Amino acid sequence: MDSKMIYDIWLSSLTNVSNIKKNTLLTVYETAENIYKASASDLQRTGLLREKDIQKIQDQKSMALAERAARFIEKNNIFCLPKNSLHYPSRLEKIYNPPVMLYAMGNVGLLERDLTVGMVGSRKSSLEARKTARQFGGRFSEMGITVVSGMADGVDSAAAEGALCGIGSTVAVFGSGIDVCYPAGNRNLYERIREKGLLLSEFFIGQPPKSGHFPLRNRIIAGLSDGVVVVEARLKSGALITADCALEQGKTVYAMPQSINVKSAVGSNQLLKEGAKLVTEPEDVLEDFIEIKDIQKIKPAPPEKSQESVRSEKNVSLSEDEKTILDAVKAGVNTVDGLVQRLDEPIAKLNAALMMMEIKQMLKVSYGQITLLF
Repeated sequence: MDSKMIYDIWLSSLTNVSNIKKNTLLTVYETAENIYKASASDLQRTGLLREKDIQKIQDQKSMALAERAARFIEKNNIFCLPKNSLHYPSRLEKIYNPPVMLYAMGNVGLLERDLTVGMVGSRKSSLEARKTARQFGGRFSEMGITVVSGMADGVDSAAAEGALCGIGSTVAVFGSGIDVCYPAGNRNLYERIREKGLLLSEFFIGQPPKSGHFPLRNRIIAGLSDGVVVVEARLKSGALITADCALEQGKTVYAMPQSINVKSAVGSNQLLKEGAKLVTEPEDVLEDFIEIKDIQKIKPAPPEKSQESVRSEKNVSLSEDEKTILDAVKAGVNTVDGLVQRLDEPIAKLNAALMMMEIKQMLKVSYGQITLLF
């Protein structure tokens, strides 16, 4: 481990000093090492901290806790992403009060995916909402879009389950230390995300979940997402906090209409009243992120036409990108991953073309597998 990283871990270990105050100190001292080496009088001269905050920092100058955490981090293959590091996610650099440290397990490359969508909702959600969340999560992931959620019971877990089936995968953001699986009943999902997706937390190793942690967690979900889908939410729900964070960050908020008699959907229905974009299918979200001009559903060829005639008409209507994809699929490339490797094109560009070809009923993409429809 980098010798300077131990200071970043030390700063993160100051759990009784707020993230805002840590950020404020970093604006003055630039690095955690400089904060550690600052004397009480140095900190006092900044005029940024109250006396009791300075005392908290001075009382925790021992490196013992940080060193134990560092050994645990290395043993468990945990990535440390301090705010001043090259690997810190660029999306979070732009939000208010960005985490001074992130702990991650899994595929950290997911933090810089071209397209990400947050999916949130009630823990005590309806069966229909969980089913829909799983379907949407799967569809987004099929298109190479990474789904960001909180791994909470209900909607979040269902969205993550769906996303794990596709190439986009999922990022689960915690309201506890990254080594603390919460809720405990999601241990199997926790392990699957660690293997195929990414677990992420700003909280120090071993920190238990606390009510005050979840609003902080929600700002990260919003920050990592290009847009946030609220599947189903109560009127006083953490999902609505995530939606508020997304709006403050200039992101689009989407909501699904639900029955007015479902208590777990009062909040998401209220979002629609307040101007959230109504969605009833994944394409309602995809059209905002994948550049497709003149999207329209093309009717299938009349049944009396021959297969050759239909194929000819469809070929005429294809763009150059679509023709290239069609040739590759005919040559035996039957997965989205295979197309990325074969054509060496950005996945967002391929996704746009694949989606258009699905609309034209040329092919179908299901869990990353491509099937021709003629």
